[in-house]
Amino acid sequence: MPIFDLYSKRQKKLRGEVSDVYVYDDFPDTLRAQLSYMVKDLLGDRSEYYHFRLEMPKQVYDEIVMILKKEYGLHSLVTGHTESPFTELHDFLLREPDVERCLDVVELCYRVGDDLARRYSYAERKNSNAHVDDCLNELNERFKEAGCGYEFIDGKIIRIDSQFLHSEVVKPALGFLNAEEFEGARDEFLGAYEHYRHGNHKEALVDALKAFESTMKVILTSNGKSYGSGDTASKLILACRDAELMPAYNESQLQSLVNVLTSGIPTLRNKNGGHGQGEAVRTVEPEIVAYGMHLTASAVVMLAGLEAKRRAAN
Repeated sequence: MPIFDLYSKRQKKLRGEVSDVYVYDDFPDTLRAQLSYMVKDLLGDRSEYYHFRLEMPKQVYDEIVMILKKEYGLHSLVTGHTESPFTELHDFLLREPDVERCLDVVELCYRVGDDLARRYSYAERKNSNAHVDDCLNELNERFKEAGCGYEFIDGKIIRIDSQFLHSEVVKPALGFLNAEEFEGARDEFLGAYEHYRHGNHKEALVDALKAFESTMKVILTSNGKSYGSGDTASKLILACRDAELMPAYNESQLQSLVNVLTSGIPTLRNKNGGHGQGEAVRTVEPEIVAYGMHLTASAVVMLAGLEAKRRAAN
């Protein structure tokens, strides 16, 4: 459904009451209610399907609730709940205090909906693809409207620290990594953001480095250039430079680029994420992790963008 620019919304914006700072550990009741409506819009409302001949939406709700109960080790998502899985799921979404579990519900519902609800047989919608696309767009707009720093993209909910960086760096990086040969790098890149969302900061840095290295390996292979199986990020950067797969306006500029990449991604990982902790347990600050991942995304955009231009020219 479309999002209406109500009078009250416009007045809040004019009064400066709309925050541009994202929150991550709180879901307002208004957003929970909106999410419940949106899941019904995507997967089907009980009043629309349960008393008619369409059985697939009912089965989908049954399966989603069973997955969640099994993964959480619970007999019921809501204590004492005896009603249908449909009601149980929506009650859980409205009441569950753990934001990450709420995100579990949203991610699972939208992942299933992005697949099944596109089929005409699911709800006999003639415009099923357009309907699902609208539902996905609305979800992300509602997150943004509520000031919650999350977005559903490529089947996963990822955390957003800066809307500008997300739209100008992270999304373009994922766009390049959607190419078939970059599948491994894409999984590692999304894995880094998944770790980051759950607070696994060291693992996020390690996966970011893996994605960066995998991107360079794919590009080197595509251009018939060799590299060692155990080459580190620093050696892969030099291999890309020597193969002229990065711009070489002059030696100092090229070296500056290499320095930025090596001091940014690999060094962050080497110092904070990839080696033994020693006697003291080190804490990796989330700001450092965010910086490392955004730097990774920027490097991916540059390298993959140049590769796309080379392919288009051939």
